[in-house]
Amino acid sequence: MSDVFWLSRDLGLPPGDQYTQDWAYELPEQYRTRAWLEKYLAAYLMGGYSPQARHELMTLALDVCNDLVSAGASSAEEPMVRVLSALFEDRQANGDLIAYWAMEGEVLEECFALTPEVRRLKACKRTTGA
Repeated sequence: MSDVFWLSRDLGLPPGDQYTQDWAYELPEQYRTRAWLEKYLAAYLMGGYSPQARHELMTLALDVCNDLVSAGASSAEEPMVRVLSALFEDRQANGDLIAYWAMEGEVLEECFALTPEVRRLKACKRTTGA
């Protein structure tokens, strides 16, 4: 069974179908709220999922954070702070996601709403070695 199947079953999410390519990005709006974000983060932190499933959960959490920030929330609000903290706590496994959301070399006007905070945290972690 696929990681998406298990995540869908465990969290009560639609599993997608044979045409679904990017499950985390294609979930309907009703699953892209603060309440759902809390569930994704809890599942990520709980453990028990494969590295690929945890990657999918972090991808989903970051995308929902970006939606919330785009809609006017601050990246300094909960649960966005906890998602970004979890992202950087496991930099080894999340390096590709950090690079994706940081969009290094791109002007901020052409980046995600979450990009400035990801860049700030990345620079902070680099200078402190944390």
